[in-house]
Amino acid sequence: MNQKTVADALNVFYELGSALSDAYWETNDIDNKDIFFAMKLMLQEELDELHKLSMQDHIYPYEPINPNVVRLSGKLRTLHKGLDDIVYRPQTLMLLEELIPSACDLFEK
Repeated sequence: MNQKTVADALNVFYELGSALSDAYWETNDIDNKDIFFAMKLMLQEELDELHKLSMQDHIYPYEPINPNVVRLSGKLRTLHKGLDDIVYRPQTLMLLEELIPSACDLFEK
C-alpha cells in the first residue's frame, strides 16, 4: 500500500469538503443537511490543524491530528452506502463516490 502524505490528505480533504458543501446546498431535507454540515465541520477541524504545519512537513506521512476526524471515517462509510438515496445531482454523487473511499483510506494505518 502506498503511504499517503500530508499533501495527499490536504488534496482529498479540500475536494471532499467542497463536495459535502455541494451536497448540503443541493438537498432539501433538513436531516440530510445536518449530516453534511456535521461531516464538513469535522473535516474542517482537521484541515485547520493541518494548516498549522509548515510546507516542508507536507512530504511526511499523514496521520490524523484531531481525534474527531477518526470518527468521521465510520460516518463516511455509512454515508457511502446510502448516497444514491440522498444525493440527487449526478456530478456531486460521482464526486462523493470517488472521494469518500479515498478519505477513509487516509484514516487506516
